[in-house]
Amino acid sequence: MTDFNTQVERNLKAKGLEKAGNTEAAIKLYEQNISENFKGNFPYDRLVVIYKKRKESKNVIRVLENAVYVFENIIDPIRADRLQKLNKFKKQLEKAQE
Repeated sequence: MTDFNTQVERNLKAKGLEKAGNTEAAIKLYEQNISENFKGNFPYDRLVVIYKKRKESKNVIRVLENAVYVFENIIDPIRADRLQKLNKFKKQLEKAQE
């Protein structure tokens, strides 16, 4: 299992790659983090934005389903922002599935 700091570094690198116009490389890093059930919203949010721009609705739904799973089942229930983010992802998912 990859540690949180490594995942954060991946997010920062991906953010820089996005800014530099290398979206494909950024996607790979974000996807790696969500495949490891990253315990934060950043890579999920970024992938949703990227996939929406590309009109890749299946990928939008897949990323949002993963985010909902992580925020429902993996993130500590006492985390202060958990429910707020979970509800945001659930609303986005409902809209994406329409």
